[in-house]
Amino acid sequence: MAQASIFEQILDPANRANPYPLYAELRKTPVAREADGTYIVSTYDEIVALLHDPRVSSDIRNLVRQAGATPSPQEGPPGLPEPFIRRDPPDHDRLRKLAMRPFGRTPPDALMPFVPGWSRPRRACLTRSRARTKSTSSDDVAYPFPVTVICKLLGVPREDEARFHELADAGVETLDPTTGTIEQRKAKRDRTKAELGQYLAALADAHLRQPGGDLLSGFLTDNGPDGRMSREEVLSTAALLLVAGHETTVNLIANGMLTLLRHPGVFERLRREPELSIPLVEELLRYEPPVQFLPDRVTLADIDIAGTTIPQG
Repeated sequence: MAQASIFEQILDPANRANPYPLYAELRKTPVAREADGTYIVSTYDEIVALLHDPRVSSDIRNLVRQAGATPSPQEGPPGLPEPFIRRDPPDHDRLRKLAMRPFGRTPPDALMPFVPGWSRPRRACLTRSRARTKSTSSDDVAYPFPVTVICKLLGVPREDEARFHELADAGVETLDPTTGTIEQRKAKRDRTKAELGQYLAALADAHLRQPGGDLLSGFLTDNGPDGRMSREEVLSTAALLLVAGHETTVNLIANGMLTLLRHPGVFERLRREPELSIPLVEELLRYEPPVQFLPDRVTLADIDIAGTTIPQG
């Protein structure tokens, strides 16, 4: 049996508690070719250069073409196309701009009255967990909070939050290379997208009949200087907020709590100086990043980087 590559070792759940020595080893070879023909780029300057290179595509249709398949006009289940993070400019730029407009009408301060009532019982859960062998801070706090906030932002009925949790988890799981083959993960991903698309379509119809001050209503009714999203683009943007916003924030909260427990001096200073919470979050994003890999991309031409030629495709 072939020895696992450094990247495969990083993906191994046994190494997730402390992958950083493996990252240091990986960076010794800035561009590494895996056995399946993919290339792993691991150093900062090279990553930034590729992210700004128009010869590198995020468009899922290009990934499908390079895999030897013929993309359908709309890749994925009907009614829920790929989100704008899987599009290239100029389409990506247009959709990102349209997605940002309703956020300006729903400032974060609007959520503040909701937070104390939500967090009070969670503080009690954390207090009780101190007496347990295994803390449940992730289940009690980190896990439910992001979806609760996203549901409130999108105008999802409270009784549907549990279902949203399930769909968010299913969507995130399909992104994990350790959860199955590419074919298995794609099949599950398509099923999840279809189910989420059906739910969001019904929710969008309800918001069109009776718009509110939530983001989904904003996406559906906004008609600014850049036009408006199509119905399908609204649904895919809402799904992106659910899945991407959920997983990243869960990991940030859980990693942040663990890091503070490991550094009690910093924790105590934060208690004395709560105004440090914002710069602390910024530092946690660097120190224990909740997202450690970028989505797959495809080269549209041969690219020379760090002394290695990554071939087209």
